Amino acid sequence: MEIVTEKDQSLEYETNSLPRKVFNFFFVPILNRLPAGSDKFIKKSHKSVNEVVENVTTHYALEVLYNKGYPKHSSSIIRKVMRSIWFNTDNSKSVRNRLLLVKRELRRSMDILTADGKDISILSIASGSARAVIESINELTPVAGQKISAVFLDKNPHALEYSKQLAQEYSLINRKDFSLSWINGTAETFLNSLKQNEFNVIEMVGLLDYFNDAKAVSVFSRVHHILDASGLFITANICDNSERVFMTRTIQWNMIYRSAEDLGNLLKKAGFSDGEIRLYYEPLHVHVVAAVTKK
Repeated sequence: MEIVTEKDQSLEYETNSLPRKVFNFFFVPILNRLPAGSDKFIKKSHKSVNEVVENVTTHYALEVLYNKGYPKHSSSIIRKVMRSIWFNTDNSKSVRNRLLLVKRELRRSMDILTADGKDISILSIASGSARAVIESINELTPVAGQKISAVFLDKNPHALEYSKQLAQEYSLINRKDFSLSWINGTAETFLNSLKQNEFNVIEMVGLLDYFNDAKAVSVFSRVHHILDASGLFITANICDNSERVFMTRTIQWNMIYRSAEDLGNLLKKAGFSDGEIRLYYEPLHVHVVAAVTKK
């Protein structure tokens, strides 16, 4: 089991400058001391912030974070300052770092499959907007005769509709070499319906933050069963960080926090071996991403 901190400069990860570190030294303790109910004042500071807080745990909140809020909501100097403050917290930056890291691992796996002349079959569990998978597929250049199929599974029909629109924006729908489908359902129920070695790329990013250990191991075990030999399973978990109290008490975004070691141990309990597991902390150490290659 390999654990590393990401330093791939080509991905342009977001980190903290010295001025931001000094700012955080004073700002984060204040955030963590805010009483419950302070979210109503935070929501008033910027419309994009309001949209995140009102939609915590959903695909829409993540999409707002990916975009660093919306410039149209920052018409005044005060609004611009508020946008800069809220969308440059460690939790905001790390979500965007996680997206970059997940996309890199997806592309690496897809490129290997393409080089081997294999068809690519992808399952995105709790897919949300499916931005990482859709953008990774969009960057692919399939070889002659290669087929790429992707199944997007989510229990939220609004998330499925959002990802369909995103796929449409990238002109991925109705392409002869792509087969995309969207399924409304839960992870455990759907996984239990699948046969062995059915997919060679499985992505589940964001869902693990809400699963206890027993449920995580159960889902990982099913993933191990349906993942083809040499296939990639990519998942992630939020880690303990300096803004945790603020996120939980004030923003009311309740999650289960784990270290890289915790995540690796759950994967091993589900049947994956040490040599199959690579764990990457994004630069701010707020999220850990597991890239698991089944051997």
